[in-house]
Amino acid sequence: MRAVLFAAALASTLALAACGQSSDTGPSVAEVAPTGPELSGVGVIAALDGRTLAIDHEGVEGGQPAGRQEFRAYATVLAEAPLEPGARVSFKYQDAEPLPVLTELSAR
Repeated sequence: MRAVLFAAALASTLALAACGQSSDTGPSVAEVAPTGPELSGVGVIAALDGRTLAIDHEGVEGGQPAGRQEFRAYATVLAEAPLEPGARVSFKYQDAEPLPVLTELSAR
């Protein structure tokens, strides 16, 4: 009887441990795909943390007033961009949740 209970407890533990593991590298459930028009701006990279960039930018017509804004970026956009704080950049983005998504980023 003990062996059966031990085997059941071990199987339950392993099943629960496997639930938290995922090989999916796609966007998380909380991220929403970009929508709406593509807006463009000019600014300076203030900070970079993984796929998140903070840009001090001039006003964006139809978008954000001048200020600091955080954006998400995909690897394809970051691959060809200047990625150091202080770099002057031009960029295009679309609104999304939790952060707007950069669709283009290049040296200015």
